[in-house]
Amino acid sequence: MMDKKINILVASKSYENRESILSILSNQNDLKVIGIEKDETGTIIKSERLQPDVLLLDLQSSGLNEAELAPIIHRRSPSTSILMISDKDDNDYAGTVIRAGILGFLLRKTDMDKLTHAIRIVNLGGFYISPSITVRALEKITDGKQRVMDGKNIFSPAERGIMSDLVRGFSDKEIAEHLHFSKGSIRNCITAIKHKTNLKNRIQIAIFFLNNGIINSEQIHVKKTNRQFPDDTIQ
Repeated sequence: MMDKKINILVASKSYENRESILSILSNQNDLKVIGIEKDETGTIIKSERLQPDVLLLDLQSSGLNEAELAPIIHRRSPSTSILMISDKDDNDYAGTVIRAGILGFLLRKTDMDKLTHAIRIVNLGGFYISPSITVRALEKITDGKQRVMDGKNIFSPAERGIMSDLVRGFSDKEIAEHLHFSKGSIRNCITAIKHKTNLKNRIQIAIFFLNNGIINSEQIHVKKTNRQFPDDTIQ
């Protein structure tokens, strides 16, 4: 029995960029382009109608920007993961779209050879962020308070397990059931991680753990879930 293909909606205004993307995807047996859009409105409508596994967002918006578009897509197509291709090598911008729930961020000039790999990762709910962006975006999000540390030594196995589940999209209740902890213990561990890292919330901690190789999104088998972080995730 063949594995299910990953259904992809490509949203790109540029004919040249669109053709480049389609060329990369054309020889991948597990990837299927189910639609193409050229503007924000069409992308919203087609995302809701087609419910793609992955939205490849390359609109370079001049009107509704990607950080505004992502929550709309999530509301209309909760199971869709968004992977963004951008020319903007910018700290503030990267941090903003990451906060908006975009799971993948690739720079066109450096990362297009990673496109299919990134699609497979975000389809599972993992993060794939351009290496050159990850460090600088994190520094911007954390206001320069990030500590340099050996994560394997400073974090307990329980803390690493909790963060692995958090990145996979599990709620506190689900993490507690999976690791056989109480919900209170989960929150206490996350509070301890905040103190160790000087970070403010769970999104920042998740990026920190991925960026520093403490957990590896490529090795995590993730359940399909709503792609927006739940309210308690940003505490």
